[in-house]
Order: sequence, then structure tokens, then C-alpha cells
Amino acid sequence: MDHFGPARSGLLSFPGEAAAFACDDRGRELLAEQADELFPSASVIKLPLVMALYADAARGEIDLEERVRVGERVDGSGVLRHMRDVETLSLRDLAMLSIIVSDNTATNLLVDRFGLDRVNERMREWGCSESRFARKMYDFDAARCGKENLMTARETASLLLRLLRGDCGDRATSDAVLAILGECQDRTMLRRYLPYGAKLAHKTGTLDESRNDAAIVRGERPVVVAAFSRKLTDTGAAVAWLGVLGWCAYRAAGNSGGALPPELVRTA
Repeated sequence: MDHFGPARSGLLSFPGEAAAFACDDRGRELLAEQADELFPSASVIKLPLVMALYADAARGEIDLEERVRVGERVDGSGVLRHMRDVETLSLRDLAMLSIIVSDNTATNLLVDRFGLDRVNERMREWGCSESRFARKMYDFDAARCGKENLMTARETASLLLRLLRGDCGDRATSDAVLAILGECQDRTMLRRYLPYGAKLAHKTGTLDESRNDAAIVRGERPVVVAAFSRKLTDTGAAVAWLGVLGWCAYRAAGNSGGALPPELVRTA
């Protein structure tokens, strides 16, 4: 049974370019659309950052309890730019903020302390030879120089599959990262049409012309799914398609739930 038929059909009218990859917990491919093409990652790049941080902490190379000065805030998503009385935070709390509310200031502080190079080294070690972390959040000077954070859907899914299998350092470390991903507050994309109690561990990302999400969808048979987009002309239609993709993955994982909204059934 092709659980991803509605998502495939929705790509026929997708308002831009999209990439997607889905697999079961054994790595068996369920969906692959431009899965090896590099797309702007937006905040999904915070996934390998936190994974690398926790993996190095598990080896005693960095202390998650270390506190760093917050200092300069940057705009965009997150809460620290609004909290002027917060002076220091632990690396652990910065990692949490970078995932659950996609805090750009927290992410940049982690990068300052941990380093882009170390994240890229980790991704190479984990078999992600194409994806790259090239610049901090809201670094427009770097962007103008052509430095962009890029990921492929297949490699992103492989990172989540590594967590699912307990291979980010060890089982306890992988579970700690999964617990953070389980608190991601963005329900606008893969979670869009799922029941409130649906169990996902995921990270979203948004740019002006991109809407991205990558998740482990829990169920009888967990499903890993990653999707990226670019050159969007209609972001509303793009997040609706991501919602359909999440709905498909939820059922592929063995869950039951409500039907898609009527306006989507026609295109699905």
C-alpha cells in the first residue's frame, strides 16, 4: 500500500520546488522526491548542531552545564531577543531554545562556542557528505558572499534515523536529543493535520521562500520524513502540502486519525 500517494499527487501543483524523503525504522525507502538535491535548510540545520553538541558532550569534550553570556541578540525566531534581563544560559538550555522555539540568538551562541567546523566534521562522520553548515543565523553578510546552510532530504532523514537507532553517541544521548525535538512548538507543517496527541520529534525551518520540516513520526512502525522547499510563490499552499505529507507519514507509521480537510482531498 502506498501511504504517500496523496503527497505525491500534491507535488503536481506544488508552488515551487520541493524535496522529500521518507523511510521506515529499518531505513527502507517509502518516498523519494529530489531526495539528494541540496536545498536551503533554514532552521533545520539546528538539528545537526544540537546532535553534534550532545555527541561531544557524551565523550566528555564539552560540558552542557557550561554557562555562556548571552550578549548581543539577533532578530528572527525565538524569545531571547525579547528577554533583556537574561545574562547567562547553559549550553543545555541554549540547545533547548534553538530547537523548541528555533531561537536564533541561542543558535548563534552555540555556534560561537562549538564551531561550524565541528558540526560539519560530525556530519561527515555520520555520512552526510553533501549537507553543510556555512553561516550563523541572520548573517546577511555571509549570505551575500554565497555562504548558505544546505541540506538534502535523504541526509537529514539519516540523521533522524541515527537518533532513532541510538547512534548519536549512545542510546541515552540520542534519547536526550529526541526529547528536545519532541518539544518543538511549531505545528504549522508536518503536524498540521495530525491529532493534538500525535507523537513527533521534529525540527522546522522557515525562510521567505522556503518551508521545511524533518520528523520522526511515532507509531507502531516509526517513520522518518524530511521535506524541503524553495522558490515558493505560495507559502500557504506549501505548508498545506507539508501537512499532507505529515498525514501520510502518520498513517504509514500505523496510526489512525481524522480525514484530510475537504479542500485538500481534491488535489490529494
